[in-house]
Amino acid sequence: MRRAVWLILVLSAAVGLALLLHFQNGNVSILWAPYRIDLSVNFAVIIMLATFVVMYVAIRAASQTMSLSRRVTEYRARRRRERAMAALLDAVTALFEGRFGRAERLAGKARIDETVAGVAALVGAKAAHAVQETERRDHWLEVARESPSGALAAGLLGAEIALDEDRPGDAAAEIDAVHSGKSRHIHALRLALRAYERAHDWTRALGVLGQLDKRDALPAAAIRGSKIRAYRALLKLRGDDADAVWDVYRSLGRRDRQIIEIIDAAAHALASAGDEQRAARLVEEALAEQVSPRLLRLYTQLSSVPARDRLARAERWRGRHGDDPALLSALGELCLAEGLWGKAEDFLQRADKLAPSRRTRQVLGSLYERIERRDEAYRYYKLAAEEVSPASPEP
Repeated sequence: MRRAVWLILVLSAAVGLALLLHFQNGNVSILWAPYRIDLSVNFAVIIMLATFVVMYVAIRAASQTMSLSRRVTEYRARRRRERAMAALLDAVTALFEGRFGRAERLAGKARIDETVAGVAALVGAKAAHAVQETERRDHWLEVARESPSGALAAGLLGAEIALDEDRPGDAAAEIDAVHSGKSRHIHALRLALRAYERAHDWTRALGVLGQLDKRDALPAAAIRGSKIRAYRALLKLRGDDADAVWDVYRSLGRRDRQIIEIIDAAAHALASAGDEQRAARLVEEALAEQVSPRLLRLYTQLSSVPARDRLARAERWRGRHGDDPALLSALGELCLAEGLWGKAEDFLQRADKLAPSRRTRQVLGSLYERIERRDEAYRYYKLAAEEVSPASPEP
């Protein structure tokens, strides 16, 4: 279609030029002493047009000849790039198919073009790592790091490899090196979290968790589980220093203070460090909101808090939460500590009826032993020693 349009335009121009020349009767005189040349205007125009065409063709031919070497070089580069891209695509496909040897060979072919050499090196490193060829893998990684476009990806791949080989310190160093002074993207943050957790660098792990939480980069359950592990480890590291444990707890955000497992870890750490008063405060605040068998069991063991006070609070929790088996069992233990045998038996029997547990039966055995009902004590001790149903909770 385009050629037809151009043909029409050329023919129209020719007809127009012919008509113009047909009505032109002037002359053109060229004086070049001692010569004089007279030409008609029509002939002069034809000579000028012919001269223009000849000069255009000559200049175009000279330009094409002079750029021939450049065009040949560009053609070869284009062909090399096409072959490299084809090899790279095949290498990636082979990598995902699990044909690691083929993927590595094709990655080697794709390196002929510098624009994809970094990506090809990454594919080669991944394939070599999959078949445990560490020397070739490390060589590929070095090639990728030398490529301007592959340095970041090579660092992250190096971190993944280090994690696979249980070298969390090296993984953290790789991530820190490629993201020095820069904000990390989600994949780097996930790798950093794995590295810090395995290296037991819980403070930095919590920092990464905060960033992942803000970006909704992990499921809420995964964030919660990681925070629980991190805070449990931090609280355990504080050991016998109650003030250090309390400082960790005070550093918690508002949402983290509502996680019952973290409160449980903090309360147990405070109690182990000898600060039962602050441990009791944490337990009481948590149990006012929800029932926790572990916290209830700890609360029954906080001897520095008067048993009568603990019993009064537990009664209020019962009014709020109802007859929960763990709460009834705790009430029975507190009544036992106060010598309220009848109430203790009533609470413990109710708890055992709702959800039998080894702990409740041991306490019942202890109660009956104290009031010298040895047959019943023996029966409950025997029941406690037997296997409890997996569905039964252990407070």
